[in-house]
Amino acid sequence: MLASEPVNRFMSEAVLSIDIHSPAGEILRLFSGYPVHHLPVVDKTKVVGMLSSADVLKLESVIPKHATSREHYLNSTVNVATIMRHPPITITSDQSIERAAMLMVSHGVHGLPVTDRSENLVGIITTTDIMHAALHPERRGDAPGEGTSTMGPVHVSPAELEHALRTARVAQQGSDEHAAIARALLHASSRMRLLESVLSCADRYLRAGQDERLHAELSKAIERARAVRGESAPPLGL
Repeated sequence: MLASEPVNRFMSEAVLSIDIHSPAGEILRLFSGYPVHHLPVVDKTKVVGMLSSADVLKLESVIPKHATSREHYLNSTVNVATIMRHPPITITSDQSIERAAMLMVSHGVHGLPVTDRSENLVGIITTTDIMHAALHPERRGDAPGEGTSTMGPVHVSPAELEHALRTARVAQQGSDEHAAIARALLHASSRMRLLESVLSCADRYLRAGQDERLHAELSKAIERARAVRGESAPPLGL
């Protein structure tokens, strides 16, 4: 997966959503009836807010134990607009996967509604989608000519890789084609280590939920990766 690839290659297009004018009890019904953790809120087709499974836990905590109907209680006390996250953190379908990951990290969210230029809902991208694409690039099934190589993945053992890197460290001092290849290999190796650091932090962050310490570690790992690219990215906040 290339960080510059557009979100629309990895997003889910079949998106469950809720209308802002729906009764609040509908939130519980949708989250309990479907295997989702994120629920975009729309006004007709435009994204106006976002709900998550964390919001459902907050809702359930305020429902009195003696309430005969949870949905009826919510319908009579709150509405979708007061519960949803507003303004929603969204991304357009043509923006990059890297941009989606940066938005998730900087805002502490695990899913982004994907919109067109008119803010209409067209999909959703989650941390799970990004991690799956990064860890299983061979499952994308891109056709040749769309920016991917027709050559299959090359597998090398750790010993072979270490031998190649030792050779490259010696050969990089020259000025011929072999030296250029050696420098490219060393550069790719350093980028790979940075990516592994980001993936490791992201994996622990996803497993632990919204943990502030892990969130800070992931933010720093991404900042280091961007610094290598020469980007002047602003610090990522919690």
